[in-house]
Amino acid sequence: MKEEISNRIKELRKKHGFSQRYVAENLFISQAAYSLIENSQNGIVADHIIKLSGLYDVTTDFLLKGDKNLIRMSLSNGFVPFIKASAHAGFLKDYHMENWEDPYEWFRIPGFNPSQNQKLFEVEGDSMAPTVLPGDILICQTQKKLEKILDGSLILLVTEEAIIVKRLKLQPDPDYLLLESDNEEEVENIKISKNEIREVMMVRGKITGLLVPHHEIASKGKIRALEEALELLKKEVFKLNKKIAAMSN
Repeated sequence: MKEEISNRIKELRKKHGFSQRYVAENLFISQAAYSLIENSQNGIVADHIIKLSGLYDVTTDFLLKGDKNLIRMSLSNGFVPFIKASAHAGFLKDYHMENWEDPYEWFRIPGFNPSQNQKLFEVEGDSMAPTVLPGDILICQTQKKLEKILDGSLILLVTEEAIIVKRLKLQPDPDYLLLESDNEEEVENIKISKNEIREVMMVRGKITGLLVPHHEIASKGKIRALEEALELLKKEVFKLNKKIAAMSN
């Protein structure tokens, strides 16, 4: 088995075009010590297996046993970490830890092209109803440049104390973000200092279990038709007023 493991890590190193020195530096050992591992003269410890798994983006089972049917769940393989509502507090607590992603579930989303800066958040609370509802899952992407966020964009803020989903309302104060809710019952906007913000994420989409009943779709269609008719009536009244004003002159 030792020889098989040595052959696999040697093949992976050559496939990625890495030198023995480079791999040895990642394992925090000398090149000579690493060379002995590749040549099956020395065994390999668990810590090195884990580091090589991350370096080559393969499973530890592949390195140890050659199993190829196991997919390593990582950002580079199209998986996105999912932070449930019940895990929000833990996420905030471990935010600065190197391995904060380990406790979370990972998912692939059909039709969604993930990147290194994306996460899934389960919504709690109804401050953004009816746009997003409790239990909806938001697909979020980190936005490091605030000036690129358009007025009215739906964003998720990670602060020292909370995870907040709101709309960004542009305002002249450069030191604060002004946030507003889609829920008509919450009329007051929230003002947050930029110094309190750990991360700003754009909401790119959502996954929901809610289906709109057929009668609501029909009602919305009627309302939309009434709104269009009212807009047309306003234009006709405006034209008529212009004609009356011209006749008066």
